[in-house]
Amino acid sequence: MRVLVVDDEENVRKGIATFLELSGHEAVTAVDLASARTALGGQGGLRTDFGAALVDVYVGDGNGATLLDFASGLGIATPLVMMSGRGSVKDAVAAVRAGAYDFLEKPLDTDRFLAILRNLERESAALRRLDAFRGDWLAEHVHFGKGSVLEAVFESAKKAAASPLSILVSGPTGSGKELVARWIHLCSPRSQGPFVAVNCAAIPNDLAESAFFGSRKGAYTGSTSDRRGWFEAASGGTLFLDEVGELDPGIQAVLLRAVETGETQPVGAERPAHVDARIAAATNRDLPAATASGHFREDLYWRLAQVRLTLPSLAERRGDIRGLAGFLTSPIRARMGRDAPAIGEDALAWLESRPWPGNVRELGAFLERALWLAPPGPVVGAEYLASLEVSAAASPGAKAPDAIARGGAEGVGPAGVGNLTQAKEDFERAYVARALEAAGGSVARAAELLGMLPNNLSRKLKELGLR
Repeated sequence: MRVLVVDDEENVRKGIATFLELSGHEAVTAVDLASARTALGGQGGLRTDFGAALVDVYVGDGNGATLLDFASGLGIATPLVMMSGRGSVKDAVAAVRAGAYDFLEKPLDTDRFLAILRNLERESAALRRLDAFRGDWLAEHVHFGKGSVLEAVFESAKKAAASPLSILVSGPTGSGKELVARWIHLCSPRSQGPFVAVNCAAIPNDLAESAFFGSRKGAYTGSTSDRRGWFEAASGGTLFLDEVGELDPGIQAVLLRAVETGETQPVGAERPAHVDARIAAATNRDLPAATASGHFREDLYWRLAQVRLTLPSLAERRGDIRGLAGFLTSPIRARMGRDAPAIGEDALAWLESRPWPGNVRELGAFLERALWLAPPGPVVGAEYLASLEVSAAASPGAKAPDAIARGGAEGVGPAGVGNLTQAKEDFERAYVARALEAAGGSVARAAELLGMLPNNLSRKLKELGLR
């Protein structure tokens, strides 16, 4: 381990350096605070390769503890161990409270000093393994090119994850909001705790309070035992409120106190209980507009949006589509085996030209369908992909949206003008059919693409004559 030794007494400085080198470590010495700041990165370029710094509390006319603020200001993670020949319990407590890793009295207890270094080495190795795991997780679940706007979002999410702040992730349906929430959890000090995801759009109003806060035996008819709520289940970890903009105003009021204070009161309980859950929320709605119109509580919005991250639509990062296509099709082709076709160059260019209103989720569903239904051959071309898009939009009695826009629906005259009600119905039928196709036939996923509740979409499908 490379250790920085800061002391104005030459004999002490050299003695500690010699001891470190004989113990298998590398020592770098500094005679004063100015040279210590240079070594840490103040003037000689950012240096983050010190495993520890052993710093005298009294260095010349300065206080070695000021290096704690200096290192923190530069974002340097080097642990500082303070030492003093005039040490006292008060000095030790003050140093540790200021952020020091530990405190040693002079003359040094070398066994204790080596034990501190061993602990730091173990902690450093654990952090390296955790960073490697995080990197592997990100590579497995998310794709973005170098310099992509999405890369900046995930970097901001990682920085915010280290704080206790509530985070609101906004973005269009299918853009990956839950992946950002899981990344925040993984990068937070709570990563070993539970991650509890709640779909706020699917919570019945009459069950919301017991679902969030739990209930006690006998609290209502059929309650035969105590039940944990989502807040309690997420204690020590992260509670993810997906599509939080869909919450009923009555539920919002109940939720506010729990988010604000951490206090929850299970239904039927006599007194509240404290839970320690980090809140991450997501929405595809414009919540500031919803607060202005009175559909979402302003006080709850500000409590949830201490940090706000905005995900771009796929149309806003077309440069990622080519690489994303390979990322999404790789596991599909692995399942298909050696007969799996590749995506041709013309097909990739065609993919880049499409709007993808359902974003990454729509693109993934489309590519999966394209590969499994592809005609025999080593490569999938643009013409085949275009034919799939047309078939996805078509349904009995309906035209594709492009055809309707051109005035190609039945009953439309030469001037391109026809019955407006029929045109609207045709377009709605075709658009809903396309969403259903993009969702692989899943009503729940199609409803999410369209920003609807699944029950409402089911009724709409019956109205439009779609299956």
